[in-house]
Amino acid sequence: MKEEKESIQAKSGSRTSLPGYIISVLLLVASPVVMFCAVQMITWLSGQKQLGHIMFRNVVKSLTEIPVDYVIKNMWIYIAVLFVLILIFRKIRWAVLVYGVLLTVITLVNYYVVMFRGQAFMLLDVLGMGTAADVMGNYSFTVPRHLKIILFFEAAFLIFQFVFQKLELGKKSRKNLICRMGSLVILFIVAVQALPLLKNAQGVNLWNVNKDYTQKGYLYTLLLEARYISVEKPDGYSQQKVDEILAENEKETSEEKKTAAGNQTVPQNIIMIMNESLADFESTGDLQTDTEILPFIHSLNKNVTYGKLHVPTFGGGTARSEYEALTGNSIQFFPAACQPYELYVRDPEYGLADILGSQDYEPVAMHPNNASNWNRSKVYVRMGFDEFLSIENWGDEFCDRVRKHYYSDATVYDKIIKMYEDKEEDQKLFTFCVTMQNHGGYDETTNGEDYEPDVKLNYDEEYPYAETYLSLARQSDLAFKDLLTYFEKVDEPTMIVMFGDHWPQLEDGFFEQLLGKKKSSLETIESQITYTTPYIIWTNYPSETKEEDISCNYLGSSMLEKAGVQLTEYEQFLANLKEELPIIGVGAVCDKDGNWYTMDDLPEKYQTLLNEYQILQYNNQFEKKQIRESAFTVE
Repeated sequence: MKEEKESIQAKSGSRTSLPGYIISVLLLVASPVVMFCAVQMITWLSGQKQLGHIMFRNVVKSLTEIPVDYVIKNMWIYIAVLFVLILIFRKIRWAVLVYGVLLTVITLVNYYVVMFRGQAFMLLDVLGMGTAADVMGNYSFTVPRHLKIILFFEAAFLIFQFVFQKLELGKKSRKNLICRMGSLVILFIVAVQALPLLKNAQGVNLWNVNKDYTQKGYLYTLLLEARYISVEKPDGYSQQKVDEILAENEKETSEEKKTAAGNQTVPQNIIMIMNESLADFESTGDLQTDTEILPFIHSLNKNVTYGKLHVPTFGGGTARSEYEALTGNSIQFFPAACQPYELYVRDPEYGLADILGSQDYEPVAMHPNNASNWNRSKVYVRMGFDEFLSIENWGDEFCDRVRKHYYSDATVYDKIIKMYEDKEEDQKLFTFCVTMQNHGGYDETTNGEDYEPDVKLNYDEEYPYAETYLSLARQSDLAFKDLLTYFEKVDEPTMIVMFGDHWPQLEDGFFEQLLGKKKSSLETIESQITYTTPYIIWTNYPSETKEEDISCNYLGSSMLEKAGVQLTEYEQFLANLKEELPIIGVGAVCDKDGNWYTMDDLPEKYQTLLNEYQILQYNNQFEKKQIRESAFTVE
């Protein structure tokens, strides 16, 4: 049989008029244009506040804010994606339908991620989608009027295309199959050749990604994010440089520091609690409530180190703060939006569990939710935890819930107390606990019908999510008071560390009241306050009391120093670095004198210090052949 020529043609077996053919061609040509407009309008909406006051013509007008050169770059991507789908499906109407649904889904993902987390979706977030899907069921999805209008017109276009589109590729044959496969190979080669161009293109504004999505195009910016997936060696990296840094660090470590451990009480029990979404808004700005939120935490002034903890994430991404606290590594040296628990954790993963486990502590991890969240079931084993208590093996006791979905802090702390009471008398215990009580989703879907907030805000506008959150935070303070009251009376020396992982995602109007301006208008250094949570390192025995603002990567070394246990060379390096740069924030750092610098404006001496830190971290996390294990472990 004579093979038909590969081409886009009208359906075989039917007579298509010239007008019908023209309509089909116009529909095909219009597809990438229509989808580009729909995607960009939805993306623009995701960054807007108070949608009820925005005219729809402003949504359409937002398309004119994209420079022409970026429109062209985006259109090439939209055309390429459609081309691939046509090669796969052959029938244009099916290809366009899948094309429209696919682009709509990935755009709505960003829309709702911004709504729930306050930060844009990024390409690397795909690796954390399992955990995200697990908690998203506790949020309420709403579709505002403007979004409904866009989705309606988009659906109408796709339906019209599906009904009236008559074009398709030629019939299947060996020749046609070879042509399609050849086209895919050519497309792949073009994509590979384009990677260097993407690498040399202007970078993504990692501190305001949604702004780039709006001004440079969603798909184009997503594609640019691929350049951040791999972790490159730091400038000047070599095994010799690692040894030089560690040798210099040994010289800088004073004899006083080296002998301090021998003069300190070493705790028999170390309890470290990462409190979900715990923030101290009373110390942040103009919080007007009818009652104090964290009175007990604020009252601690004896045997305690406390202050603001600068964390690497806002509104979500719990495991990023957790990773920094447990390993001493900094998220700032990784690709933006990455989740190390999903990507980079090696076996073994050196950190607090391994350090304390090597000094006769039994490391136990606790989390009253799914063990698979953020890959913890695998990560904790690699970190050296002997046991992991999750929702799957929690048991029937200590299961009280303040809200419908999440165990209360009080019941989790009761379980910690029970574990202490059940251990052997001379056993040393390191417990790391991640709470769930204050987790996002501050509406009836998560709270349950019976939950009533007991904190009221004194603003003209109502902020029910904020009132719910503040009520939960107040209960966290009460539960923490009960925990410390119990251990204050026990004979065994005990250290309790507690810190928040990130701010909650609440109403934009509430944040504007709190901060005195819109959160989205904060400059890089101004925005650092939104990445702060409280931290406490408390002991039930005499210890130094001081206030100190630090970043989360230093929390572990600060805890080990106060505990008087042996530090690794790496943790000692961090302790020394903290004296010069106590805060490594999000896109900015703060020195010992309180001076803030953006990463683009760092003095040379601080660039050198951060480069040394990055070199050691790379050796710790990514070196395959010459890892300096002795620097990250204790004898």
